[in-house]
Amino acid sequence: MKLLILLFLSVSIALTSCSNDPDSYQYNEPTIYSPSDKVVFSKIIMFLKPYVNDGTQKKYLVVDSLRNIVIKINNKVWTTPNSYGLDTVHVNDKTTINNYRVTTESVNYPASVNVVSYPENFETAGQYADLLNNYFNLNPGLYICQLQSFDIKDIFGNLITIYTPYLSFPVEIKQEQESINIGEFEVLLNY
Repeated sequence: MKLLILLFLSVSIALTSCSNDPDSYQYNEPTIYSPSDKVVFSKIIMFLKPYVNDGTQKKYLVVDSLRNIVIKINNKVWTTPNSYGLDTVHVNDKTTINNYRVTTESVNYPASVNVVSYPENFETAGQYADLLNNYFNLNPGLYICQLQSFDIKDIFGNLITIYTPYLSFPVEIKQEQESINIGEFEVLLNY
């Protein structure tokens, strides 16, 4: 019995001294936990700046977001995300050119594209399993990325598809890389 009381007192003293320590560590914020230490590539980030030429001056498009951004990697279509929404109410010096709201200020539309690639046809259960295992994976290497098109709304609310057949660039995925920023691209709108 004396041993049990001695054990209880020593544990109580140890716990009391730890909780009064000003350098003790407490973490009450939510966190993301992964049981694996492996970093998996999952995201491409880009910034698009559509513009029109007004004489010799560039005027940048003012819309709430770019929609249905069609991106191909090695000639396979990925998901078609929208850009992040922008609060365009406070953009200064807006004018209208050919049914588009534009400004002389540079306007960036950020887009985050999750990496998803689908095979042409599923023929076996193993192909489904491969898709699920590699859903957010892209192996390290060099790829060709093409921005094929995106949609914008004109001042009447109509969706207009803007084709960009010449916007291609290399994307290099490195080992243990989670995401990549491929840059900022100005896109001329032909009207």
